[in-house]
Amino acid sequence: MYKDVRRLVQFGTFYRLLSPFEGNETAWMFVSEDQSEALVAYFRVLAEANAPLSHLRLKGLDPSQDYEIEGLGVYGGDELMYAGVAVPHRSGDFISTVWRLKTVQR
Repeated sequence: MYKDVRRLVQFGTFYRLLSPFEGNETAWMFVSEDQSEALVAYFRVLAEANAPLSHLRLKGLDPSQDYEIEGLGVYGGDELMYAGVAVPHRSGDFISTVWRLKTVQR
């Protein structure tokens, strides 16, 4: 996977979505210059009992484009930036999730 996303990580725009210094979760993303591709990484350190459902608001996407998230479906760029993507409920400590986004033609 590293070789597949290396160019995006090296030359893409970096966004910190959740600070690792302000809570139990952290998230960041890389967006290509033409906003056609993105990589989002989410990490949770410790599990919480009865944790609420949460959404992660993304940044730097083209609001007029549709993005396919591998394994989740197609969403509008505006929807991902304003409503966010649902963080999957997984039990246990030290959980991580990575999403790849690519634009799709309407």
